[in-house]
Amino acid sequence: MDKSSELIEVSIGTIELLTLLRERGPMTRSEIGTATGWARPTVNRRIDELAAIGIAQPLAIPSATGGRPAQGFSFNASCAYILSIDIATTATAIALCDLSGQPISTQTINVGAENEPEDALRAISSIADAILTAGLDDTGSTHTPRLYAISVAVTTRVETVTGNIIQAPVMQHWENHHLREYFAGRYHVSAFIENDANVRALCKAHDLATDRAHIVPNLLYVHAGMGLGAGIISSGTIMHGTCGAAGDIGHIHVFGSIGERNLCRCGNTGCVEATAGGWAILQTLQAQGKPAHTLDDVVELANHGDIETIQLIRQAGRLIGDVVSACVNMLNPSCIVVGGELSHCGELLMNGIRERVWARAQPLATKSLRIETCSDEAQAGIIGLAYVAIDQGLTSLDMLQNFADQQNQ
Repeated sequence: MDKSSELIEVSIGTIELLTLLRERGPMTRSEIGTATGWARPTVNRRIDELAAIGIAQPLAIPSATGGRPAQGFSFNASCAYILSIDIATTATAIALCDLSGQPISTQTINVGAENEPEDALRAISSIADAILTAGLDDTGSTHTPRLYAISVAVTTRVETVTGNIIQAPVMQHWENHHLREYFAGRYHVSAFIENDANVRALCKAHDLATDRAHIVPNLLYVHAGMGLGAGIISSGTIMHGTCGAAGDIGHIHVFGSIGERNLCRCGNTGCVEATAGGWAILQTLQAQGKPAHTLDDVVELANHGDIETIQLIRQAGRLIGDVVSACVNMLNPSCIVVGGELSHCGELLMNGIRERVWARAQPLATKSLRIETCSDEAQAGIIGLAYVAIDQGLTSLDMLQNFADQQNQ
């Protein structure tokens, strides 16, 4: 038989069946037909397409009456993998995740956005290559994993269409490096570039959902670290805005605050980040002669009862709360998750945020609102990156067709 006749042509119906299996779990042919309204030949053809790609697999479904098990089909999350790369300021986490978002192998290196881009990308790629070469599946047996996509997070805003870094005070020397083209060209799969707060927002929206078929539709993730930023989930998707600038809450002006005249690193005065951001708190503590060189030092001082540090953290919480309360009135999220290094100060920061949100947001907007901290930010970044690629990649006709074409090579 000519090889061209064996090629798999993916259709919109194939995507629909894949989505159905991901959301509902194992299903029989009859259940698929009932759910979709497809005739049996159509059901069979689309099952065969997914099975040929390897993304669906047969399994026996026990009978409710105790009789003979029915033949069913399930989503095969281990047929391919997502390479997640979370580039922070001083470190980068690199992980291989399956198509359910579960991390399989993770490594962290002390190279990040503060390093020269060429050096950082060389080190990151070296570790990524090693992970792909020695990938482990959940049974512990070694194999060479098939890569479905790459997902990369950076500590600044990302231009929506191009995936390029834009207006980056922390990553200025990275602005001319096209990360999407670099990773896609190196690994020959689609690459997604996202803001770090956005990926954590997406992870928490999945984690806090009541079942795997849904995500929390409206959620606000607040990153309180060196800078201040937010990831916004609105109607179940990441809100990027026109150019990728949505969520840049650190540069909202806080009128009448103690820091109204403070100079921000963006060049304006009065930005909330210029008083409540980690870099501003570090500057203040250093001017007071405190042994504070990193945000870990700030957290340690606060948690060990240093009065001046505690005052700064409480003040930061109230100022962040002022901004977040406005976001609550505008976006009406059901959940606010606070992460970043400053969140490790616990209630010293969170009490101020809650105080201002409950006092200043409208009662209707806070009726079903909960506010909590992000318990595992590193894991949230890795898993959130996988979800970025999964949510977009497994519903993309072009990406699934490319994956099918690789099967025939």
